[in-house]
Amino acid sequence: MENKKMIIIGIIVSIIFVIVGCTLLSTSAETLDKIAEELGASEASIWHSPLPDYEIPGFEGNLIANIGISILFTLIIFLISFGLGKALRRRV
Repeated sequence: MENKKMIIIGIIVSIIFVIVGCTLLSTSAETLDKIAEELGASEASIWHSPLPDYEIPGFEGNLIANIGISILFTLIIFLISFGLGKALRRRV
C-alpha cells in the first residue's frame, strides 16, 4: 500500500514539473537559437531529428498541446521504467 502511495505522489509531482517547465520555457526569451544568432554560429546538420526543434509538426507554439504531449511521454517513460523494474526484480 505504501509503495502505491509513493508511486502516485511521484507521478503527480512529475506532472506538476512538466506543466511548470513547459509554461516557463515557452515564455523564455533566451533560447539556444537566439544565442547562436548573437554568436554568429551557423546551422550545419549532421543528423536529421525526427522532432526538429523538439516539437511535433503541426503543434508548434501550442502550449496546451505541448503540455499534453509532455505528460503523455512522462507517463510512457514511467510505464517502461516500472515494467523493466518489475521484470528485473528478484523473486524472493
